[in-house]
Amino acid sequence: MGVELKAEALGRAAGRDKQIAVPVRPVLRKGVRLRRSGDALYLDGADKRQAFTGRFAREHLGRLVDACDGGTTRAGIAAKVGLDEAVVLKALALLWASGALEEGAPSGAPPSDAPSSDAPLSDAPSSVSPELACLLSRLGNSTGVNPSWTDAAARLDRTTVHLAGDRDLVAATARCLDGVVEVVDDLDDLPLDTGALVVFFETRRSRPHLADLRDRCWLERRPLLRVRTDATSMTLGPYVDPTFTPCLECGTAPETHEEPEGYGEPQAYEGYGEPQAYEGYEEPETYEAAADGHALVAGLVAHHVLALSSRSIRTYLPLDSGIVDLTTLATRYRPSATRPGCPTCSFSKGTTAAVAPDSAVYEASIALPVRRFLDTNGHLAHFQSKNMNLQWQFRDWPSCPRVPLPAADVTRLAGAPAPAEDAPGGVGPSDIALLLAVAFGIRERSDGWVQRWTAAGGNIGSATAYLVSRDPSVLPVGGYAYREKDHDLAQLTAEALPGEAPLLLVVAANLKKMGSKYGTFGLRLSFCDGGVALSSARKVADRLNLPYRLVTDWDDRALTTYLGLSAAEEPLTAVMEVG
Repeated sequence: MGVELKAEALGRAAGRDKQIAVPVRPVLRKGVRLRRSGDALYLDGADKRQAFTGRFAREHLGRLVDACDGGTTRAGIAAKVGLDEAVVLKALALLWASGALEEGAPSGAPPSDAPSSDAPLSDAPSSVSPELACLLSRLGNSTGVNPSWTDAAARLDRTTVHLAGDRDLVAATARCLDGVVEVVDDLDDLPLDTGALVVFFETRRSRPHLADLRDRCWLERRPLLRVRTDATSMTLGPYVDPTFTPCLECGTAPETHEEPEGYGEPQAYEGYGEPQAYEGYEEPETYEAAADGHALVAGLVAHHVLALSSRSIRTYLPLDSGIVDLTTLATRYRPSATRPGCPTCSFSKGTTAAVAPDSAVYEASIALPVRRFLDTNGHLAHFQSKNMNLQWQFRDWPSCPRVPLPAADVTRLAGAPAPAEDAPGGVGPSDIALLLAVAFGIRERSDGWVQRWTAAGGNIGSATAYLVSRDPSVLPVGGYAYREKDHDLAQLTAEALPGEAPLLLVVAANLKKMGSKYGTFGLRLSFCDGGVALSSARKVADRLNLPYRLVTDWDDRALTTYLGLSAAEEPLTAVMEVG
């Protein structure tokens, strides 16, 4: 199933979200076209195929794109096509997000020899090959970093690369990068700036030279990309930058130690064949890579160097390494994580661990890169229809009896809290209703948005509140789930849970819902949501002078069994005793 974006949602967000940079003087990207087929317009040639549907697309979108010449502003385009400027902004936002448009070049910039040239920026190369200009333009939408292809060309013009290691691979890669970036033969000629990169090709015969180069790059704060090859596979990475990545020894530690069971699943990269498991590095007795093998490795390295430098093409660098099967091109990804005690890149002291612990590997696998390597196009995932609809999805527990709650009286939270000696001794239903509503509930639903009392990652609401009652004066004894959509409780069980606290608030993560948008990163956001919700619950309890105690060591198995939860799909993130 495809991904759907709606002009209305994007246009509404474009006015307040600075990451949605709709072009001021839009122009159609090079190498793309809009093609009519039936009632829809199709975008061909961009980073992904798009279809525009609806009456506006049929009647106006073609004329609107024709008016985007790279020199006319949005107001001028609106006047040309006879549409309201606000409507034009929404349409342009959708076209930009789909990869159809980019920013036109400023007037007075030097010309390019690229066909249908929109002039490059003043600091871009004075002459760019038509093929490269077309590539940077039509694939520039994949990252959302460059307003125009000329910005990417300017980045490449400022990039200098030093290739070292295996001579044959150095020569093959230099040929691929010729005319794209500057390649220097001597490391001393490589400038000390953000546009410089050292690439080392590690093979059996070149490996002895890696240690000295590695140490010098770390000492001089130079970025280093290690490429390891044998007759059957290539490991592209790790990328090592002393300003934000682990050192090379930590990044390559998993290659010399057995990976834990279940560590990472193989994936296909951009359609390059079916995924296969990587069985570990096997050093051949002799290195006998054929000329076409050199060309393949060089081409893959050049692709990712181009991606790192131009920021127009996606790459798993700098945070992950890619292990590529050179026969099938199936690729598996591995993050770099600092080993505790590493004398080079760890803050901890003591014996250096053989490999990083699972927790550090997980954090490394979901980490965001530093700002200059961030792909801003990923922000648009928030506005995909399937993700926006998640805020409207609520669990129901249809077979469970309902227990009504009083309306949440938020006026009780105004003003100063009552002195503790004047507060009632017990917990009442109105207290529980207010606490659950503010920490987990819905404030209002209008204008296409669900507004919550407490912030939630992606406005999804991954934190689910469960209440365990041991005090029949507050609630009949048993376990309950809070239904935030209707502000009531679903009784899951009438059995008693051993313990002394009158009430137990248990927070669980709806991992399936969160993971559908964020993948493995959703686990971290779910724990964050649980902590934020519990903080709100504590603030309400403080305001109402309700006694409570945070539980820092709970029995996962006992609570999940009692509430009928799956620890894999709905892990517990927080527990608090109330009353």
